[in-house]
Amino acid sequence: MSQVEKSKRRILGVMLALIFALALVMGAGPGIYLVNPDPADPTARFSIFGGVPVIFAWVALWCMVQAAVAAVAYFYLWDDN
Repeated sequence: MSQVEKSKRRILGVMLALIFALALVMGAGPGIYLVNPDPADPTARFSIFGGVPVIFAWVALWCMVQAAVAAVAYFYLWDDN
């Protein structure tokens, strides 16, 4: 593997790690407070289309981001060595 190839893989690895860390924080961490409606607010929307709770859709979105990062890492970074 050439030096340029190693450099590109390292950059991709760092980017994927940062995206995964962001997804961890936003999905099951403090990011939930961004979308969790205030129960005391009479105009708060607790569900989006089809009756799916907002907080469930938020967490599911970030779980899909984590799965996408793992898939990209599997196909482009991890080798059989």
